[in-house]
Amino acid sequence: MSALHIRREAAQNALNTLLKQPLATLMTIFALAIVLALPVGLFAALNNLQQLLGQWRNQAQISLFLHQDATEQDIQQLQKQLQGSTGVVNVRYVGKEAALKTFEKNAGMTAAIKILGENPLPASFIVELNPLSESPAALQAPVQERAPQPDLHWVARLQAILALGKRAVWILAIMLAVGAILVMGNTIRLHIAQRRDEIDIASLVGATRAFIRRPFLYQGLIQGAIAGILAWIIIAITIAILQEPVDRLATLYGTRFQLLGLTGLEGLILIIISAILGWLGSRLAVGQHLDHTFS
Repeated sequence: MSALHIRREAAQNALNTLLKQPLATLMTIFALAIVLALPVGLFAALNNLQQLLGQWRNQAQISLFLHQDATEQDIQQLQKQLQGSTGVVNVRYVGKEAALKTFEKNAGMTAAIKILGENPLPASFIVELNPLSESPAALQAPVQERAPQPDLHWVARLQAILALGKRAVWILAIMLAVGAILVMGNTIRLHIAQRRDEIDIASLVGATRAFIRRPFLYQGLIQGAIAGILAWIIIAITIAILQEPVDRLATLYGTRFQLLGLTGLEGLILIIISAILGWLGSRLAVGQHLDHTFS
């Protein structure tokens, strides 16, 4: 009998065992799916927050006022330097006339400007930065020679909050992964208890540890993979439910925001990790029993 045939028989045996107890199997799969969906959903929430903040450029602007004697060549050269700098998303030139019109419109000081008889406002560059692309020090580098103390402390605070959130999610993910292993291990222990006589007889007639262990490993693998698929579906449904209120909120701020779910690759990784956790929980549970049986 070939190794492939033996593995196929073990997988079929595992599937039949799960189908004989559909309610218990579904409860285990749903428990695993919920355990997996929580940290993965939080990762998705952090990704959406990063996407939102990455678009939040109006709060990541630095204005560089130009000297009155700056020539056209100086302006073009400076603009090229800024556009090629780290973390710079866009560089917008605002001429003296444009600055005056904006000032008159927003400040309502048309009469005061007319009294002066000339335009006192300098030309400037509006430098838009991506607050999440680099550290505050790296973001300051392109402009610190021209604006000695740009206020980017809020960028440091924002990045610190996101770093804290990521670390907290990783800790939660590790804890829940251990929980998933324990859930699967406890489920497999119940299956082992139900088939204890069959396992003892098989060991007496010469069955190896690998032969006895293989069906239970497939049970954990199958349940883990299905739980990963279900967790992916739960996250997709949650995002679909939240999209409508997010659209309403974004409309109030005059913008649009599309929530991001898991990509195909991320979903595949979730299923693989879930299957591995199921396999690992089964292996630990079966290993303990076999150590007792073959001792």
